[in-house]
Amino acid sequence: MISQSNNFRFIILFLIGRHESGGVAVSASGLADDAITWTKGEVLGKGAYGIVSTAGHVTTERLLGLEQQMLMEPLLPSHQVYCGLTSHGQLVAVKQVSLDASDPDAADGEYARLQGEVELLKTLRHANIVGFLGTSFHQQVVSIFMEYIPGGSIASILHRFGPLPERVLALYTKQIVEGVAYLHLNRVIHRDLKGNNVMLMPTGIIKLIDFGCARRLSCVSHTASNGADLLKSVHGTPYWMAPEVINDSGYGRKSDIWSVGCTVFEMATGKPPLAHMDKMAALFYIGAQRGIMPPLPDGFSDTAKDFVKTCLICDQRLRPPAEHLLKHPFIHQNKTTVNISQAQRINCSVGPCS
Repeated sequence: MISQSNNFRFIILFLIGRHESGGVAVSASGLADDAITWTKGEVLGKGAYGIVSTAGHVTTERLLGLEQQMLMEPLLPSHQVYCGLTSHGQLVAVKQVSLDASDPDAADGEYARLQGEVELLKTLRHANIVGFLGTSFHQQVVSIFMEYIPGGSIASILHRFGPLPERVLALYTKQIVEGVAYLHLNRVIHRDLKGNNVMLMPTGIIKLIDFGCARRLSCVSHTASNGADLLKSVHGTPYWMAPEVINDSGYGRKSDIWSVGCTVFEMATGKPPLAHMDKMAALFYIGAQRGIMPPLPDGFSDTAKDFVKTCLICDQRLRPPAEHLLKHPFIHQNKTTVNISQAQRINCSVGPCS
């Protein structure tokens, strides 16, 4: 079906119209009228999927099992994200995963997982969620086309500029929580929130990305308080994992709230909580629920400190849902909003003009 001879050009088989994302312009019917090709550019990022394990008690044997999985992470299916230029002249981000043709069962399983990720992405439309554009499958490579976000990840912003001042911290936090609240309203748990998966537009708009670990709950209960609405597999990145994700208690939407707290801590200090520990020590400390998570350092307001403390309550039943966090004084009392027209007009007084 695909006859391109250039290995760096593919056809987007299914392209979803996204009027609000600024992405590829296609017909309102949801499918492209004509085939759209793209040219591969530079690598924007790469990664491997997070820890995946069945649940069990937090014991030495269990933690050793998780450690073994972390050591094997380079062997797990990995992906790369490229910048692409379409034949219609738009820049897109393209996540590519190569399937192992030598292992048909593994390839089928990975294809099914990616298909689930795509089906979930197709249903999400929010200002703080990355826009989905389409997919293709060519020569055992699955490509997922998404809105291009040129500002980079929050992790890269922290690397370039250092920890964020509180005003900016509150602005980004509000948008992260708004994105999470939208996901939870639609019964979706992200399961891998962290600075690397929070992107920044040049205008100051935040976008949540990477739904490879995300899961849609089968039950409509918003509290995730019953067994049918709790998950028990371990997904995520150690320093951002909630206690209930590490142990066998089952988890739901509230695990994302913990990760939000860790991400806010990361934005405020440059590193997630417990970054001074190695991964296994951090996992045991969090999973055993025997210690108090570190607070924001002095210099931040009491409301900022309380916001992080509230997100990092060990008992998930006491952790507030995302829509309640939007009413927290740290967010609610901070009236800073993103004004795109103002963001595009930078007064010369902020720096040298010559």
